[in-house]
Amino acid sequence: MVNTKTAPRRELSFGSLDELSAELDRLEAANAAGNLGHTGNWTPAEILDHIANFWTCSLDGFPPGKVPMPIRIMAQVLFKKKAVSGSPPPPGFKIPAKMDAFMPRQGVTFEQGMEALRTCIERTRKGDAYIPASPLFGELTRDQWITINRSHSAMHLSFISVNH
Repeated sequence: MVNTKTAPRRELSFGSLDELSAELDRLEAANAAGNLGHTGNWTPAEILDHIANFWTCSLDGFPPGKVPMPIRIMAQVLFKKKAVSGSPPPPGFKIPAKMDAFMPRQGVTFEQGMEALRTCIERTRKGDAYIPASPLFGELTRDQWITINRSHSAMHLSFISVNH
């Protein structure tokens, strides 16, 4: 098991959905050429699928279950401002078992993960509505959700390496 808090990663950030899409194009080309690797615990396919799962929840709603009040208060006071400003989440967070909707699908292929993520981006471009509140951060605007999804994508995609 790789310690993803200290694993080597690329430095990534996406100021727009177009920048994120361009990176996905690059990764798709590298995958087709057999030049894709990863430095974390998930394969590139699993990374793409996880990002898409979280993004889909921000559009369609999160699984039932409440985040405990002390954690919500701490997140809203300490982390919300940073998250909505585009700072990526820290690597190494362990997803609790009860939040398995965020986990990648068992046996997901690169193509399936890529299709799921591109579908989320396309839904955003078409103007699909986001849920009004995050279970962790509380009320969020559409632009804040988009920023959070771009920075979450950057953090996870930073573990995908392109080998030459």
